[in-house]
Amino acid sequence: MKQFIKLFQISALTFLFVGCKDPYRTKTMDFGLFTLEVPYKWQQVKQNGIDSYVGAIAVGNTDTLYFDLGLYSNSLTEHNIEVITRQMMEESATDSSDYIIVKDMPILDLDLDADLYRKQNVSWDTIDNRRAKIVFPRISGKGMTGVYIGSLWGNSSKVRFNLHGSNLKAQTEQDLLKAIKTLRFHKRKMDNEEN
Repeated sequence: MKQFIKLFQISALTFLFVGCKDPYRTKTMDFGLFTLEVPYKWQQVKQNGIDSYVGAIAVGNTDTLYFDLGLYSNSLTEHNIEVITRQMMEESATDSSDYIIVKDMPILDLDLDADLYRKQNVSWDTIDNRRAKIVFPRISGKGMTGVYIGSLWGNSSKVRFNLHGSNLKAQTEQDLLKAIKTLRFHKRKMDNEEN
């Protein structure tokens, strides 16, 4: 009887160990012109582009990442932020949705003040021997996370790349920043490329 119980316990533990999927398991997604190492549950979503190669990656039920490889890929640069005082807004009677409104600005330093209100940070790194701009939110879940590469195939190339998501869950932000480091590009002749 003791042997039966012991055998049952070992079988149950083996079943649990083998049956449970590793939450840290990854896979390589191959998009033809590039590959990316991602969490196992991420799924490719095909999309049609007009002047570039575009696509998406579904991350669970709420987060989606988008990529754009072509001549006109967005550089993921945050728009300029204008900071004005409440008094300035009232005097000009303009729409306030385009501004950050503060009570007072004793010393008006537009660059410094605007920088205080940006949603994302920017860092630079080398990914697959290419200079890459990486953006990530200052407050997790509020802003863009992604990568932009301004020239994929050398200095004379006009082919650009971005991969990004907006207002992502904290875990997705971390996973995307980790996955970005695994990007590998494979040059093939593109219809729009001039080289």
